[in-house]
Amino acid sequence: MRWSTSKTVVGSLEGADIVTVLVGEEQREFTIHRNLLSDSCAFFRGHIEAIPSPSHHQQNDDEDEDSILWLPNEAPDMFEIFVLWLYQRRRFPAFIESATQAMCPDKLRTLRTNLVRLHLFAAMIELPAVQDAAMDALQDMYLRFDWDMSPHFLAFLYGECDAQHAVRLRKWAVAMLAWSLHGVDKAAARHDADKLFVAYPDLKADYHMHLQKMVQSRADVRIKNPQLRLPANGLRSGERLFGFRQCTFHSHRAAVGEGTCPHALALGQTPFPLPVPGPDKEEVESDKEETDIISPVRDLNEVSYLDLS
Repeated sequence: MRWSTSKTVVGSLEGADIVTVLVGEEQREFTIHRNLLSDSCAFFRGHIEAIPSPSHHQQNDDEDEDSILWLPNEAPDMFEIFVLWLYQRRRFPAFIESATQAMCPDKLRTLRTNLVRLHLFAAMIELPAVQDAAMDALQDMYLRFDWDMSPHFLAFLYGECDAQHAVRLRKWAVAMLAWSLHGVDKAAARHDADKLFVAYPDLKADYHMHLQKMVQSRADVRIKNPQLRLPANGLRSGERLFGFRQCTFHSHRAAVGEGTCPHALALGQTPFPLPVPGPDKEEVESDKEETDIISPVRDLNEVSYLDLS
């Protein structure tokens, strides 16, 4: 991932201190509140500190250009979902859930791909809260629509992604592959898996390691569904047979143990779906409770990007 500098006007939005981010080769423009973006992670904070605040700009007719951030190698539609999370952290799961109920199949696959890209982007900038929000959304989508793990998706994770950035996605995808292959006899799926094992030795190794862990934990891979994200980490023995702990595929899993997910604590989330705001409601939530600002994100039905079917 490469950040570059370009030139454009960085002004104010109703008196607020903002920064402009250009995303993708087409340089789609996102105008974001400086403090909100800077406070999200050290990566953004380091780059934003190099951008002069609007209050320090020279105020004259000749001064019409200032430094901005440009993220040329990322997908604008993925970044749009990131901005949605940035402004609507507490309601992000509800927004994604609402979007999946309204989308056609093609749009659903597009949203899924953007969530995958969002997870990878968050891993690169070391923002685990976004990684885990994207992972939760992916598990929920696969459960709702009972999707299998496609060969194309696995080839993408093991052939195109950085292993460190994709480690959680790989762990979940391998669990999905094992569950689907052992659940029913799918000759074509087994044939595709065998070809993938030859092409990607790391996938084969991860797959066999997963099967070994299932045996050690006395779990039946045929019924332990990786789509099912149970709403806790401390589970009764009967519950753990059918699904995975809340944080199994989160970035912090080892540190949490059977405790409460730190993201749920930080955002005050409950195990139940949060209400989705109506079409006329424009409240914006952030960690700083900046209720006077409006999210710049459009309807999720408008996003589009690469399909990983």
